[in-house]
Amino acid sequence: MNLLDVISLETINIDLQAQTKQEVIVELSKLLHKENRISSVDEFVKAVYEREAIGETGMGNHVAIPHGHTDAVLHASVAVGKVNTPIEWESLDDQPVNLIFLIAAPKNNKEISHLSMLSQLASVLSYEEIQNELMECENKNEFLKIFTKYFDEYSKNRE
Repeated sequence: MNLLDVISLETINIDLQAQTKQEVIVELSKLLHKENRISSVDEFVKAVYEREAIGETGMGNHVAIPHGHTDAVLHASVAVGKVNTPIEWESLDDQPVNLIFLIAAPKNNKEISHLSMLSQLASVLSYEEIQNELMECENKNEFLKIFTKYFDEYSKNRE
């Protein structure tokens, strides 16, 4: 599965007003619900919180990739949020985050693995240059364009 198939302009918010990790997860979940990617905000948020309780989803360098897989997910998706004021998040480097990529994966779909989406995201976002460019974006069109450019480069290098 190609990660670009599950990220769209409609699921990107580069001006999140959330001030806590919980608010970020709820806001991005509502975005997924509005776009009919999940059937229940409450059920999906519960699955994400359960995963968060297991261990940190902050990958370092101000990026977090929380995720949930549940029957409430209608279509595999990634919601993206950017906050201007860093948010405390349990992460590998103990730094707050500005970029959040919330993965939603159907629970019993073997073809669409949240681990595959997580792996692709983590690989692309591991470069500080990419993170910096994404942080400087002023609109979601620019954000998606930059993300797509780097994802395409990453995909070519994997072949």
